[in-house]
Amino acid sequence: MDRPPVTTASTVDRDGREWPRRLGWAALAVAVGATATFVPPLVLPDGRGLPPAATASTPPPATLPTGTTTAPVPTAPASALPRTSAPPSPTARRTPSGTPSGTLGFAAISLHAADEANLRNGARVIDCPTCDGGSRVGYIGGPNTLAIRVADVPAAGERTLTVTYETAETRTLRVAVNDGPVHTLTLSGAGDWLIPATVSLRVHLPAGTSWVRFFNDAGPAPDVNRIELR
Repeated sequence: MDRPPVTTASTVDRDGREWPRRLGWAALAVAVGATATFVPPLVLPDGRGLPPAATASTPPPATLPTGTTTAPVPTAPASALPRTSAPPSPTARRTPSGTPSGTLGFAAISLHAADEANLRNGARVIDCPTCDGGSRVGYIGGPNTLAIRVADVPAAGERTLTVTYETAETRTLRVAVNDGPVHTLTLSGAGDWLIPATVSLRVHLPAGTSWVRFFNDAGPAPDVNRIELR
């Protein structure tokens, strides 16, 4: 192949002198080399001057043998994941001490027959060293009565009334709550005025304050020591 002709051009300097200038393959090569010499190197944002491949190299993908398939990774259901906090425990409900099952909100009430808050119409307090509290209420019967005050009952309901009493002979005791039904009890006790005995019955106890009355309009009644309501 023939080389392109070499052309000559002239350049005039500031003094008016004309200088010859040759253009050709040699001049073109020199120009390209000068351009490559002055290209600044690539500078990364962190100033290290490293080529991009040195800081963001990506490992080649794994190659599976021919015919091998990749099984999907199973995802555990939300119920199988570990809990980050324990679930709130249910609120516990407590039954007042001494309250039998099914009578929530009602604690056992224990009252002494000789308490000053009670009403004794003709009945009298008798010293009794073997009785609960060291005394009991006697001379109940005929016109004489005893009424024990039960206050601050939170809710009305059927309760078990337990009466602690003393008698040396069989006698009749009548019991009523306020003006409610009268329960007639024939009691023999332990056969001794110094040995307490007990008897239980079911009564309806209103909410608030009420009176448990003891009497026997037909004759003498046993002495009363204490009552308990559950």
